[in-house]
Amino acid sequence: MSAVHSTPLRSLYVHPWDVASHGAREFAAQASALGMTGATLVLSGHGGQFLSPQHRGSRVVFPEDGAVCFEPDPRGYGEIAPLAHSDPALRHVVDDLAADARLQLRARIALLHNRPLGARHPLHVARNAWGDAYVHNLCPSSPAAFEYALALCADLARLPLRGLVLETPNWLPYAHGHRHEFAQARGNLWLETLLGLCFCSHCRRLAGDADLDADALAARVRARTDAYLAAPVDAAPDQAAAWLMADLLELPQLAAYLQLRRKRVAEVVAAIRARVPRDREVWTIPTAQRPTANAWLEGSHLAALARACDGVEVPFYEPDAARVAGDAFDTVQRVGDPARVRAILRPGPPDLGDGAELGAALAALQAAGIGGVSFHHYGLLRPDRLQALAAQLRTEATPVAPRQTRYA
Repeated sequence: MSAVHSTPLRSLYVHPWDVASHGAREFAAQASALGMTGATLVLSGHGGQFLSPQHRGSRVVFPEDGAVCFEPDPRGYGEIAPLAHSDPALRHVVDDLAADARLQLRARIALLHNRPLGARHPLHVARNAWGDAYVHNLCPSSPAAFEYALALCADLARLPLRGLVLETPNWLPYAHGHRHEFAQARGNLWLETLLGLCFCSHCRRLAGDADLDADALAARVRARTDAYLAAPVDAAPDQAAAWLMADLLELPQLAAYLQLRRKRVAEVVAAIRARVPRDREVWTIPTAQRPTANAWLEGSHLAALARACDGVEVPFYEPDAARVAGDAFDTVQRVGDPARVRAILRPGPPDLGDGAELGAALAALQAAGIGGVSFHHYGLLRPDRLQALAAQLRTEATPVAPRQTRYA
């Protein structure tokens, strides 16, 4: 499937519980009135505490951690299988919206960020250099986790969806994803890079196949980190960045290990693209890092991921439009083809001057050659922010009248 489309994507991210609280027809009418051509349903997500101005009947939503909002076919899975949401109404939202037919539907899927599945399958989770289990992160190197990701996407492809948006086909960064993270030592890029490296048995096996000594690298990571945590110092951001650069130059095994991770994640995405029918799009959210160039922390290689599927859908979550412009420019340069880059914007707090710079951000994306844009997130935005988004999209859609030329 080509990554180029005649009509640029304008999609609204939405949780199934917000659709169900309004009803599919009413939500579709609202989204269409806002100027959306599609909706991206979070059909596989993780737990949290969501303050929702849009949800009817409650204001704070606690979703079922790791549950999928559709009816999975148990015959398609191996050792690891998904957990179906307990509410039948949420499991049928896709069918309800498809019956309305006003919106193109996509599914956003949290693949390997799944704490309940990690707790059930501890042999397949990421583990740091000390062997501590990151139970919220199934490891991409695990064959069972790999097969689960493929089976889940193939299962979702049975639904009336235009495509899939893959979230977390990679490793999670150290400082993202678990509930209630505590520390009284300041985090920094160098420390969190070392803490985020996985040395589980599956990663060690992949390293061995590539003639990398994972045991020696893990010992080096432990020594460096232990020494830092025992010392009465905190690295400033520029110092931490310099330490990391020096380690990458002085420890070739570390650089090679990071490249191995990026190769593995691209393999996961390419296998999903091959498993999903070609009439369905497959896009990948490469990272939660800001700026996007830090995607390597999660094992993501932007150009490789864009080639492995239809393209990358990048969350340009920035405080102002100037930072969106800089990141969009760099992302397109790294991918090499703007048609394989889509954007996600948050048109309200805490981004883009609380939404005031949305128009400038959209213009910056257009200048970078990025046409498709999604907006995060229907249930989290106040009504005034949704109306401001609609007004901006109407401005975007209004053709500019040609300038009149006077002839003498």
